[in-house]
Amino acid sequence: MNLDGLTLAVLTKELAQHLVTGQIQRLLQIDKTTIVLKINTPTGNQSLVITAGNLPACYLSHGITDLPKEPTSLCMFLRKHLEGARITAIEQLNGDRILRISADKLDLDGSLISNRIYIELMGKYSNCIFVQDGLILEALIHVTPLMNRERSIAPKLPYELPPNSERGSLFEFSDEEIKELLQNFSQGTVADTVRRIFNGFGPALLKEVCYLANLTEKTAIDTLSKEALNCLGTALSKVKEAVASATQLLVYENANHKKLYSPIPLTYLEAQGGQLQATYDSISQPLELAVVKQGGINTTSNELERTLQQAIKKEELRHSKIQTELDASDKAEEYKSYGDLLMINAYLDTQYKSTVTVDNILADPIEPITIPLLPELTIVENAQHYYKQYTKLKNRMQSGLYQLNQSSQRIDYLQSVLYSLTIADSKDLVQEIYNECEQAGLLKKSKKPVSYKAPKHNFMRFPIDGGEIFIGRNNQQNEYLTHRFAKPNDMWFHTLQVQGSHVILRPAEGTTATDEMLTLGAQYAAYFSRARESSKVAVDYTLIKYIKKPPASPLGFVIYTNQKTAVIDPKEPVLNKTTNYYE
Repeated sequence: MNLDGLTLAVLTKELAQHLVTGQIQRLLQIDKTTIVLKINTPTGNQSLVITAGNLPACYLSHGITDLPKEPTSLCMFLRKHLEGARITAIEQLNGDRILRISADKLDLDGSLISNRIYIELMGKYSNCIFVQDGLILEALIHVTPLMNRERSIAPKLPYELPPNSERGSLFEFSDEEIKELLQNFSQGTVADTVRRIFNGFGPALLKEVCYLANLTEKTAIDTLSKEALNCLGTALSKVKEAVASATQLLVYENANHKKLYSPIPLTYLEAQGGQLQATYDSISQPLELAVVKQGGINTTSNELERTLQQAIKKEELRHSKIQTELDASDKAEEYKSYGDLLMINAYLDTQYKSTVTVDNILADPIEPITIPLLPELTIVENAQHYYKQYTKLKNRMQSGLYQLNQSSQRIDYLQSVLYSLTIADSKDLVQEIYNECEQAGLLKKSKKPVSYKAPKHNFMRFPIDGGEIFIGRNNQQNEYLTHRFAKPNDMWFHTLQVQGSHVILRPAEGTTATDEMLTLGAQYAAYFSRARESSKVAVDYTLIKYIKKPPASPLGFVIYTNQKTAVIDPKEPVLNKTTNYYE
């Protein structure tokens, strides 16, 4: 979701309204190309997200829950200069996709330090540059002369605006001045002329201007009469006034199902059959939704997900190698029979021969068999060689089966952690998974201790008619629920051979679980698993007293007996407002 300059003008007004006079309380770096400014304003605390990554954006966020545990060196350096600074202005430069945040801070000697944050949202050239007294302090992305011969970005260099950013802003000119500029600087097509004079016109708003002026973008400007140029100037003025008063973002879909974004109604698109898909009261809201949906910010959960996927891929490769070695071990019995036949025919002279043909008396019926030999060895030595190969393969088979079982168990465990991450919806849950990955050796343990202790009772609880259902949201909660919280006569549910949550059904005191309660428990177990989107999911259930945990097994791993299997459709818990019970 890339914004043009005119839409960015609406965002600038929105940010200025919420943040000017606010004080920067905290600066956080989410990843290499993303920072968050925690700003204390008269109306409350605000979080300003600035990212120059795959989806460049600047917006007010409702809060990123999974923030990094330890600050980077860049983060610590910027905190020294920016924390405590008060925002005095937020401006758009020349109508281009460049925002400037002015943040002044009192030095220890009482002097005023002027800081400027330049946010350049220009596609692959996007950046966030921190400037003090005209010199660059730091930048999210350093640009060397080898990368860009026209403009370098590095500490202690003077800040310069990007090339071609000196065009004017539509808001800087009156209606008459706009018409004069069109008459004096006309060149090429209508689209070329508008974009050469003014910054900020994306495809959608440019088509809207042409539609209002009853022109096309490819019309040669020198073929227009004075009246037509005046109509074009009037159309530009109308768009200027509409954008200046806009406070929302409209999402359209054209006939080709392509989405278009605009702060003002696109009458040309409505005339062509385009549909208005959504209306947002701010620019920040759809920006945040787009960044989150496309994974534009590498948050802690994204980092965890990538780490887990890499670990799963590595373990699957190891699993396939072990399986290949086991397949090769099938020749063990063949090698033993070779050794036996060579010892039976030990009287033969096979010196310097590469093969020998003997009667295979171990087979029924007896038939000739050709055995490969090492020419430099005698027939007895060749037999001993085959016996050694047989012993080696048998030992490999025994250890290989053990390793294969351990590898399969580890893949299942990693898949279960990855599933837990997909349903984690709070900072506490992500932190629990992060701690589990540290304990499992997937992540290097942090030197900084966790500032809080995750509660063990942080699992889900659903009251139902006749009892309660408890559901774990990660392996730590599953472990606690099944082995410490649950009672021997509680019912335990889990999807068969599919990663999912442990589900505990506890009937009311002195009662037993009914068929309806068992069905509901199985439906919840199917829903809180990787098979959520499937139908007819197999769910095992048994009493807690039949659940065992093997020694040295990973978190959440159990074995069980006396189980029954239900094939059932997943069901999401829905609260019945009349009875206040889930059903």
